[in-house]
Amino acid sequence: MYAPFSMPDIVVRPIEERDQDGFDTVRSLTYNNGDPIPPERRGLNTPGVRSFVAEQYGQIVGGCQVLDLTANRGPAVLACGGVAGVAVLPELRRSGVGSAMMSWLISHLRETGTPLASLYAFREPFYRRFGYEVAGRRLKVVCPTNRWPKLNSQLPIRRLKPDDWQDLVDCYSQFAESRSGLNIRNDWQWKRVLGENRQLTIYAVGEPVEAYAVVSHVTAFWTTDHISEIAWSSRRGYEGLLDMLGGLAINKTALSWFEPSDGPFYTDYLDQGITVTVDRPTMFRVNDVPAALRGMKPNPEISGEFSVEVDDPLVADNAGPWHISFAAGVVEVEKLPAGQQVDLRLHVRHFAQAFLGEPSLSQLVNQECVEVNSKTGLLAANKLLPGQSVCCMDFF
Repeated sequence: MYAPFSMPDIVVRPIEERDQDGFDTVRSLTYNNGDPIPPERRGLNTPGVRSFVAEQYGQIVGGCQVLDLTANRGPAVLACGGVAGVAVLPELRRSGVGSAMMSWLISHLRETGTPLASLYAFREPFYRRFGYEVAGRRLKVVCPTNRWPKLNSQLPIRRLKPDDWQDLVDCYSQFAESRSGLNIRNDWQWKRVLGENRQLTIYAVGEPVEAYAVVSHVTAFWTTDHISEIAWSSRRGYEGLLDMLGGLAINKTALSWFEPSDGPFYTDYLDQGITVTVDRPTMFRVNDVPAALRGMKPNPEISGEFSVEVDDPLVADNAGPWHISFAAGVVEVEKLPAGQQVDLRLHVRHFAQAFLGEPSLSQLVNQECVEVNSKTGLLAANKLLPGQSVCCMDFF
């Protein structure tokens, strides 16, 4: 079992102006082939991004950043720290610097009102040591042109520019509300997603928009081109989008794109020669169990109560045990006396999965990842935490 990091000679803290060169050196050697960090990527005050350093004996030996994102659970939207750019000087890797940063970040995010965290792992087992776990299945579809579904949509199509992002907000919001784990983007986040260092074109289907695709056009023939992002708010919008993309695919070998696990393609359009794989899964952590539960917005028509204990080796305050009750769309969480019998017991990694909905609490029970002491409590917990597709559309 992983124990909290406690080496006293490594200090993790928010970045200061004096740390800029050391911070950039770590990033350069980890993510930029040792080349200098470009001027536009330097600076300490990027909107919505917090930077941190690990210092040892007066030297900057590591660094990381946190994007101030959100993660939804259906209609509920919770603060979520997107952990990115975790970097350690090459000669000091496996010496505890990365562990120090990850352990410190959990407490820092909790203290700054960020109950959830997410990341894309270089190796998932490393981050499991800190309570993160994969939630959801992002499916990468690669469809050869000669296997493209035959559709005949009558919805209008508009070609938009990244500056037209406001036209996409309602469609994206409806796409998100039926799922979990998505960042409900603000202005700067939309501009970040659509402000890549390449020309992007957006194809919007329907008026108002019922589906859209973000495309970086590649003029070369017979290539496999990747669609940066697709989202839809209706089935007919999705089918109209596929119909439009079929035109883009005419002089290509194939197109690829990402869908959540409940996307229609795997259900209705799979064919020989089409590949669907799980690609770049997102890992999540619950930093503050009671705050996350209180932030939910369950259906006002359901009610119930149950108790749970969470095994979190790094955050003792997450353990509880907790009594959870919900009614009229409000969740109340109260701490029970230590040692009291609880309905459910599970590790914080599996709590993150159950909280978001994929794998669901029921699936985790079937996999013996949850200790169940009360079937009545389990039924109530399933009402509050129903299975739901989990998908993060933002890359960081």
